[in-house]
Amino acid sequence: MDIWQILMTPFSWLLETFCRFFDNYGVALIVFTLVVKVILFPLSLKGKKSMIKMNLLNSQVKEIQQRCGSDRERYSQEVNKLYADNNVSPMGGCGWSLIPLAILMPLYAIIRRPLKYLMGLSDAGTTAVANALGLQGFVAGSGYGELTLAATMNSGNLATAKEAVTAAGLSAGGMFVINFNFLGLDLSQIPNWKFWDGGITPNSVGLFLLPVISACLSLLSMIVSQRTNQMNADQKPAGMNSMMIMSPLISLWIGFAMPAGLCVYWIANSLFMMVQEVICGKILKKDYEAAQRQIAQQAARAKEAEKERRRQAAQRKAEALAANKGKKVKEKKSKGVDVTASREGMRTYARGRAYDPNRYPITPYVDPNPVRHAVEEDVEPEETEPVVEKKDTTTPVIPPVVPEAVEADQDLDQDGEYEEAYAPESEEQDPKG
Repeated sequence: MDIWQILMTPFSWLLETFCRFFDNYGVALIVFTLVVKVILFPLSLKGKKSMIKMNLLNSQVKEIQQRCGSDRERYSQEVNKLYADNNVSPMGGCGWSLIPLAILMPLYAIIRRPLKYLMGLSDAGTTAVANALGLQGFVAGSGYGELTLAATMNSGNLATAKEAVTAAGLSAGGMFVINFNFLGLDLSQIPNWKFWDGGITPNSVGLFLLPVISACLSLLSMIVSQRTNQMNADQKPAGMNSMMIMSPLISLWIGFAMPAGLCVYWIANSLFMMVQEVICGKILKKDYEAAQRQIAQQAARAKEAEKERRRQAAQRKAEALAANKGKKVKEKKSKGVDVTASREGMRTYARGRAYDPNRYPITPYVDPNPVRHAVEEDVEPEETEPVVEKKDTTTPVIPPVVPEAVEADQDLDQDGEYEEAYAPESEEQDPKG
């Protein structure tokens, strides 16, 4: 016995017991599904409670996301700490929905190889049975050969099969006949979507309808689960839309790709799931209502916090605008043109805005008539008190350039000595004489 067979022993023992007790493979699968649902009901209820807690923590998770921004490592650490402090498992809310798929895998192996898992025969024993019943081309462990072989066994040839196993030196005490007939359908066959091939019969039409019914009930069970979960009235759990699409498609694929017994299990699982959802909804009604009230309070607090944040942001913005406005006015007053050079009295731009007293350099004057200049030097000007020019500190004044001869003429004119200065030195030079 291999490790895989040991792990599936509880499932195989349970299904074998129901097959022997009810003597019907379809009924055994339905009861098997019911028992599994009852056993796993506490886990499903715990998963729904965990989902309620997850929904309550969504607002805090969003706050952590806003606070951490793009730092994914810090976000993961804080979210994991939040879940650990509140004793919440992230997979607890959706893990219960994956349980049917987890059971489907061992159940598929049991249905595919009933002689090994239900009757305890090895590959040598199944080969001996196939040779005794004349099944051609049988290869132990491949395809659905054992399922076909189990469907071939009946009360008439069971003794022959046991004798073949005993002759091979193996035990045949666990062998029994499996009744695959359920509501006129052979559950050992694989449904064909081309049900008209080989002629339309009740069995072919019924096998075609099994996968369709399985897909429809899978979708209906998802809708019932959403309606009975009162927390989904205002919000949908993440991935709900994808689950509502994928679950029916998986059921449809399983129905047309595997033996009809799996379709019966999937149909029974969808029916019992709807009943389970209604029961869980009634049990958790108070928890749902309390969670809805708490979520509404959290939403109200978050709304008020958002309003306060916006108010503070607007206040900070207004203060910043006021500060910038005052700064701009101050800068505008400090800026401008230096008008000290162009100012004349109270008039700011008396000499023009572009006035620059140092724009052109002062060129010293050179007398073009040196003879006249020599005559002027002989005349001794009257001593006068030196005039101290007051320098204008604000606006430099450049005195006009006056030739020395003109200055001498003015001095002579003022003293009344003009004619004496230009009088001839002798009578011979006088033209009148």
